[in-house]
This record gives sequence, C-alpha cells and structure tokens, in this order.
Amino acid sequence: MIKPRHDDRVKEVLAFSTKVKSEFPTLRLEELAFEVMAIQLAFLIIPNITGAAHVMANPCYSYHTEKIVETGKRLHKICNLLDPTFDTNRLVMKVAATWEGLQACRELALCGVKSLATTVFTMEQVVLAGEAGCVSMSPFVHEAKAHFDEKYSDEMPLLRLCVQAQQFYKKRSINTKVKACATLSVDEILQLAGVDALTIMPEDLENLQKGTGCVRLVENQSLFGDNSIPDDNDYPSYLDDESTYRLDFSRSGQGKGQYKLMQVLAIFSDFQFKGEEFMKAHKQLLG
Repeated sequence: MIKPRHDDRVKEVLAFSTKVKSEFPTLRLEELAFEVMAIQLAFLIIPNITGAAHVMANPCYSYHTEKIVETGKRLHKICNLLDPTFDTNRLVMKVAATWEGLQACRELALCGVKSLATTVFTMEQVVLAGEAGCVSMSPFVHEAKAHFDEKYSDEMPLLRLCVQAQQFYKKRSINTKVKACATLSVDEILQLAGVDALTIMPEDLENLQKGTGCVRLVENQSLFGDNSIPDDNDYPSYLDDESTYRLDFSRSGQGKGQYKLMQVLAIFSDFQFKGEEFMKAHKQLLG
C-alpha cells in the first residue's frame, strides 16, 4: 500500500471511501479506506489466479465475535460496490484463531461468507477451526517474531503440527484444508510437500525453480510419510464448550501456543494502526 506505484490508487480509494461512507456509519473513514485498499489489492491478483483471494479481518477485533461477523459481511458489500460482477464466493476472510474469531467463522459460514483461520499454533485451534466450518486454516510454522526480528531464532518450528492437522481432518472427513505458512527456508517447504496448500515467499519460489532433483529431495524430506507422527488424539468437541477450549488451549505446549497467538496479534494490530494512520495522513493531504 505504501509503495509509490500505488499513490494514485490510494487517492482513488480515499475518494471512493468518502463517497460510500454513509453506507458504513459506525466505521471511521481511515478504517474503511484500509479495508477498501486491501480489497483493491486483492482484485489486482484475481485475474492471475483461479482460486480465492484473501483479505485479513481487522486484527484489533480478534476478541470480538460480533465485530468480526460485521467485518465479513462488510467486505462482501464493499466488493459489490467496487465491482458488482465480482464473485464474492472467491473472497476468503482471514480471521485470527481466537475463541471469538472462530465463533465468528462459525456464524459467517451460515451466511455464506468464507473464512480462513490464521495464527494457528495448537491442535486445539485446529480442532475448533474445523468444527467452525473454516474453508482452510493456517498453522504458523514459525512464530511471527522470527519474521520481523533477525536476531531472534524460533527453535521449535511447528512442521509436525501441519501433518497432524491434515491427518486429523482427513480421518474425520472434515473439509477444512491445511494452508501452512510462515516457513523460513526451502528445506522446510520440502518437508511440507504433501500439505493441502502453502504460503511461499517469492524468493523461496525462485529458489525452488532453480533447484534440481526436487522429486528425490521431496521423497526423502517430506514429513507426510513419517509414521512417527501421531495421526489421532482424543480431542473433545470444542464448538459449544468455551471453558474446556480455553483451558485446553491455555495448557497446550505449557502455554506456548497462547503466548505465540498474543505475540502475533500484537504485531498484526500494529500494522493495522500504521495502515489506518497512513490513510488518515493522506486524507489530510488531499484536503
């Protein structure tokens, strides 16, 4: 958004957002403009892909079910205002995998709004995301700090969680797909060969393209043929049992999952604040 090549688009987004602001009376202009910009950037990708485009729900709402539900419906409305011909079935809203966020995904699924549960660090989140009807969910192989602090090393990548989650869904015929993300190397990507989907950084795609003998490497490295990874655990249904979910999630990995979730939400919320301030500053420049 802040790249100079988008300067004209920022102006267009602010003008559009000001024009339609009356449609969203409870929303601040800069927040609306930030959402419109996210959708416009997604629209740039749409002609080049056959699947879905993803737009993140405001991470500041991660503990507010009602506001997340409102956001999902609003994103669909914005899409229709921007381009009435756009098939909103191709829009997937990324929602932080908190209890409140996943309950929102449950409600949105009934309304025909697709969601991806992101910031997943534990099997408890995996189970609830599947029960909530998310079309996909993203385990973070590395905690967010590892991507923003070069001096920080995440020594416990969650590669096996991706395998365990996919096995869990398939065994129970749950349609939720595993979309692994936050890898830090081509080696980790190869270890995840066989996962439903991957988020891959451009430089890693280039390195994969240049590589040789990848088929052999995948056969040797992929964790999806590792019989030592448990394919099942006796997880209860969490969908209507908030107290059990919160207790189990808080205990998972001796609290590491809960810590990582709080960390990434702080980072994402900071980007939300910066994005809104950027829009606010440009609105003032435009008068």
